[in-house]
Amino acid sequence: MSRLSARDRLGRMLELVPWVMSQGAAEIGEISQRFDYPQDELREDLTKVLFVVGLYPFTPDQLINVIGLDTEECLTDADEDQVAITNADYFSRPLRLTSAQALSLIGAAKALLMESDTDGPLSRGLKKLAAGLDISPNEDLEINLGDAPPEWLQPLRLAIQQHKKTQITYYSFGRGQITERIIQPQQIFSERGNLYVSAYCETAEGIRVFLIDRIRAVQVLDERFAPLTQTNPPSAFQPRLEDPRAVIHLAPQASWVLEKYPIEHRETLPNNKIAITMRISETSRLERLLLQLGAQAELHSVEPPLQIQIAQSAATRVLSRYL
Repeated sequence: MSRLSARDRLGRMLELVPWVMSQGAAEIGEISQRFDYPQDELREDLTKVLFVVGLYPFTPDQLINVIGLDTEECLTDADEDQVAITNADYFSRPLRLTSAQALSLIGAAKALLMESDTDGPLSRGLKKLAAGLDISPNEDLEINLGDAPPEWLQPLRLAIQQHKKTQITYYSFGRGQITERIIQPQQIFSERGNLYVSAYCETAEGIRVFLIDRIRAVQVLDERFAPLTQTNPPSAFQPRLEDPRAVIHLAPQASWVLEKYPIEHRETLPNNKIAITMRISETSRLERLLLQLGAQAELHSVEPPLQIQIAQSAATRVLSRYL
């Protein structure tokens, strides 16, 4: 029997867990035969994979228990070895979703299908969920991952697929400068209604994220690069260790900042104000935010220290241009 792919192993594991639970216990040989699962791979997945599967916050009491196989027994080839699976009751009953949860899944699935095969299992699952809500995903639901010039998206996607270096002309909002950069584009993603490209920037010598809407020109080069292995999902804001943390007290009517800006911590104060902690990559960004908020925000502290009268200083510079 040939070795199974990771996708096949996952599918078989999702099928065998509820079956073993319904039996109380089952022999390894019977499980292997019933689910066409090679015994060595079955034992490996039961003892090295399944036991770390569970529910948030993934503490021991929330992880699946596999009983009957330990490291010593796993080295044997006995068909009669018994195995039982507990603490996985959510596999033994149909998943029940609220209408809001189902609609959220449909939206996420439709967003993924924009860039993938529309005839696979995800598409079939989307149709079943939509039928349960009596809606048509194509007619009743519109997904907008963000707007970006199509003349930039097409060459960037090509560069990602072919692993080709790309020269871009980019406007840096924080510095107010236009620069020429050579990048190694890794991934295009959407966040907060905008489209970004995550890339290794040869100028900065590190991973950077570029808002595609601020790109002024794109040229795909002939030189290829080796794609990087990214363990964390990309994010539009990637703070550096040396970036200062600012604590800002917001009036209740300025709570929209929580949705628009990356916040590390929030706390509701006795006077109904909201204390937020956020990383500051560029002082100019903080100046713009404080000027926009006006009396609705108070800069409480910055660590490492910056000029505490940032808003007043920025306002003075702006007013001086009109005098």
